[in-house]
Amino acid sequence: MKILKLIRPEKPLKELKWFDIAIVTAIMFGQFIVWSTELFLASLQPVAQTVTSVAETTTETARDGAAYSSNFTLQIILLTLAFAYLLLRNFDFKQLPIRFKWSVLFWVPLIFAIVGLFGDIVTTVSGEYDYFNINLLAYIDPMQIIHKFLALSPMTIAYALLNGFYEEFFFLGVMTSVNDKYKWLALAYSILIRISFHTYQGLLWAVVIGVIYGLFYYVLYKKVIKNLLPFFLMHALADMFGSSILYLLINWGT
Repeated sequence: MKILKLIRPEKPLKELKWFDIAIVTAIMFGQFIVWSTELFLASLQPVAQTVTSVAETTTETARDGAAYSSNFTLQIILLTLAFAYLLLRNFDFKQLPIRFKWSVLFWVPLIFAIVGLFGDIVTTVSGEYDYFNINLLAYIDPMQIIHKFLALSPMTIAYALLNGFYEEFFFLGVMTSVNDKYKWLALAYSILIRISFHTYQGLLWAVVIGVIYGLFYYVLYKKVIKNLLPFFLMHALADMFGSSILYLLINWGT
């Protein structure tokens, strides 16, 4: 009976222990961290020796799951396992604020626009593409938001919604359900995990996503919005369109 009580407390568990965090992390992100790291390490090899192997690895990994758009079923399974573990631990899901409010309609596009604009700045400064080229102003068309959304497949939309919930449930839900004296340690850990499975995008973007976006979401959630729903939906938009507001607004077909 004592063992059973240790595994499943009688009172709803509001503060997760370190081993709870470790187990849920392993369930939800273990495979993705491994795949992302493999792709990152492969990208560091000399081009002349790896151009074929990297192409094969990229194709194979995208097919097997590292390109997240092919992972819908896998993430459903992993999310179910994570929920099953948290239910076994009698985790208090009710403490997580997921509220349908009119303010959500304001916060979602605002957060996406801020993140997207910062992404455009990083892309421009890093030399990937100059989104602030004055010549692009003539091609900005707000109707492109609708056109690009309608061009998405139902699976892309469904996966984006799932992944938006999947990631932010962990980072802003699970990782903030710790004893207050460990909140900064938990935040640092969450940033490290967020970086670790985005390394396939390159270190620059992994750090931007993990540190800049991770801290921005955390502060905004804990200090201002205090509602998880806008972050689920905003993350879904980023998965659909990428972290670029200008890319979304520009009519590239003109």
